[in-house]
Amino acid sequence: MCEIKEGQELWLENVLSLRKKMTQTELQQEMTQIGNFIQQNNLIKSGPVVSATFCIEQNGTSPLLDMEILVPLDKDIPLPEPYRMKKIFHLKNAIYARHEGNPQLLQNTLNGMVQYIQNNKLQQITPAYNATVNEPKPGEGLDKLIIDAYIGVNPSIL
Repeated sequence: MCEIKEGQELWLENVLSLRKKMTQTELQQEMTQIGNFIQQNNLIKSGPVVSATFCIEQNGTSPLLDMEILVPLDKDIPLPEPYRMKKIFHLKNAIYARHEGNPQLLQNTLNGMVQYIQNNKLQQITPAYNATVNEPKPGEGLDKLIIDAYIGVNPSIL
């Protein structure tokens, strides 16, 4: 089990945000389109790409993910639909864990965080925000992947 820390924050500025329902295939296409948009507009990513899944609907053959993708940029610019600009994204009072390795095992890390929340009688108030810190280069194994996971919890003691 990975180490879990309390009282952590995630702070991003000039964030391109996309929230929509999509399949896993559509998610990959959206990530490519966002990458192309950033390149075509001479923008620079200024931090990790962050994603959060709010809900998963079983609809036909492929699950439909209600997701938000957050990409911090080097400057604040007007964005075309369907993108939104968030000048600041600030997640306060989160529990945090680092996942290293295969992304298919990320759910184990998230399950451990939820168990920690329950064991410590905390109240979860956000979905998990997953910040991709290090993506393996082509040819490298998935064991090089690093994802920092944050879940906001209520700061009040109830």
